[in-house]
Amino acid sequence: MVTPGHLQTATKCLRQPGSQIGGAQMGGIVTDEIAIVIPAAARLSSCKAVVRVSGYAKRILVIGETVFLGLQLVERLSLAGRRVRVLTPKTAAHDPLANGTGIEVVHGDYCDPAAVDRALDGVGTVYHLPKGTARNWQTALENEVEPTRRLAAAALRRGVHRFIYVGSIDGYASADARDTISQSTLLDPLIARRNLYARSKAACESVLLAMTREYGLPLVIIRAGIVIGAGSSPVHHGVGCFSRWDRLTYWGDGTNPLPFVLVEDVVDALVRALTVADIEGCSFLITDAPLLSARAYVAAMQARANIPVQAAPRAIWRYWIEDLVRELAKGVIRHPNRRRPSLHDWRCRAHRTAYDARGSAEALGWRPAGTRAALIERGIYPSVDAALAARTAPSS
Repeated sequence: MVTPGHLQTATKCLRQPGSQIGGAQMGGIVTDEIAIVIPAAARLSSCKAVVRVSGYAKRILVIGETVFLGLQLVERLSLAGRRVRVLTPKTAAHDPLANGTGIEVVHGDYCDPAAVDRALDGVGTVYHLPKGTARNWQTALENEVEPTRRLAAAALRRGVHRFIYVGSIDGYASADARDTISQSTLLDPLIARRNLYARSKAACESVLLAMTREYGLPLVIIRAGIVIGAGSSPVHHGVGCFSRWDRLTYWGDGTNPLPFVLVEDVVDALVRALTVADIEGCSFLITDAPLLSARAYVAAMQARANIPVQAAPRAIWRYWIEDLVRELAKGVIRHPNRRRPSLHDWRCRAHRTAYDARGSAEALGWRPAGTRAALIERGIYPSVDAALAARTAPSS
């Protein structure tokens, strides 16, 4: 079980390279606040050959987010004739997941080991799409990192063929415009100073990579960019800080290209990760070419909605100062969700670093939309249309 105690032990051990933690040799990141243990296996190899493999006829289990990316993944797998099972806490009478042919919906919480074990029966592949909604680090450990470890352990016991984890680009050090992030780039060495979402995702990857090295977990990591498209909201925090859907401030000046990617292209990469051979232990960066800036995104929103979108630049340091004042107030009252504000984390939100997914595209035999028009017409317009329809719909 991953606990603050384990992380405290890790902090002591990681002061010396190559320390033994839980029987696995680790490298790591240490700050006064927290230690994230990074397995030596985190240095993921580049996978070149595209080879199709058989033997994946068993049921596919999808766990986690099933509203946007997860829902479209489930629908794509079902349309392809795959037998899909979804573990979801939803109990609504009109669950959209229940409408697909070949989709089996199992109600339960993935934090419940019994529900997970029941859902894994007869499963050959697991897609894990954790939501990352914790408000403090203890909650992240209990509700995200530890359930991920238990899920992977149960999958190992069941002998799954592949465990596909959907990570995030939020864990990269993406503040320096002189750098380039690619398939082989490691996560931020200062991850312990980042936001809870990035830290939780990185901690899950750390645990899974340790299990890959020590126990042979057939892990594949997909790190998707700023995902846009039908089913999403135009309010995307990869673009800026929205106070409402037509009012925002940019992370900086909003002029640098951002790592957008269409949701259907991410789904395509996830489906390909199911059958490409010899990619266990590899991570893949899934983004389109750098085609749109935050300003271009907002311009497309405004053109589609025919309503003014109020957008303004804002210096990163201003966000940090505002955050610092807020957290100092939390510290005075000893708020349970208090944290240490990080200027580095705020700088990374602008994604000034260039993203290059060509290695991942080659390895998976994958091709994103690749045009500015496609990102706008299939990525931005559908979400704007849905937001406008919601605004004009009569209230019940």
